[in-house]
Amino acid sequence: MNAKLTRTTEADRISELLGLPEDINDLDSLTTQIAIGLPAASVDNILNVMASQPMLHLIPERALRRAKIEKQPLSPAKSQILYDFARTYVVADRIYSGNGPLVMRFMEKPNPELGGALPLAVAISSPAGADAVIELLLR
Repeated sequence: MNAKLTRTTEADRISELLGLPEDINDLDSLTTQIAIGLPAASVDNILNVMASQPMLHLIPERALRRAKIEKQPLSPAKSQILYDFARTYVVADRIYSGNGPLVMRFMEKPNPELGGALPLAVAISSPAGADAVIELLLR
């Protein structure tokens, strides 16, 4: 399935991609939620919006499975990874006019400007990696 993002502001679209309630709609409320931990369902929501199953796991399967079984939020570190991916995906989604297959083609194709790395891998490596991919998209 390839659901479309419908909210208007970038922070609100990030929140929507992560499957968060509409009242989490700015950077402060997103930062607070990440520190608490995102719900494991955020991964499912991301996969629902994406055009395909990504080549790389956004977070380790074991961590996701454990969070679901224990009905606990993801750790702040895993939540940060999802947030970094969501920030990158939302920018790519805007650039590619909501065309999920094009977004994923960009994210999963080695990019010479990233030293031949996959933008997806760079985006989930660190906040600085996500920033690098976003800068590449905005050029």
